[in-house]
Amino acid sequence: MSDFGKGLTYCLGLFLAHSGREIGTTSESYDAGIWFNGASDHLYDLQIPEDLLGGLQSRLKRFQRKVLGWGHGFTAETPTERDQQWAIQEAKNLLRLIDKSHGIKTQRGHWE
Repeated sequence: MSDFGKGLTYCLGLFLAHSGREIGTTSESYDAGIWFNGASDHLYDLQIPEDLLGGLQSRLKRFQRKVLGWGHGFTAETPTERDQQWAIQEAKNLLRLIDKSHGIKTQRGHWE
C-alpha cells in the first residue's frame, strides 16, 4: 500500500484528479503553492522506466522535479496559477506521449 499511489500513468492520473480543485488561503485569494502541495504528493512514487524513448524519460523527470519542488518547497520559486496550468497541460501531454510510445493513437477531446 502506498499513501499517494505508485506507478506511472496511475500517478499522473491521480495528479490530474486535482486539476479542477481550487484551494486558497481565503475565499478571495488563490494559492497555487497549496494546490501543488496536495497534487504533487502523487509524484513521489512516480515510476519512470529507463527504456523510454524520444526524450520522454527526461521530460517525465523534469516534470516530477519541478512539480515536487513547487509543492514541497524544494525551490525558492513561488508557483503561480500559470505554473499550475503548465503542469496540468504537461501531465496530459505526457500521458498522450506514453500512449504514442506504445503505438496507441490518441486524439485530444473537445471537452478535455
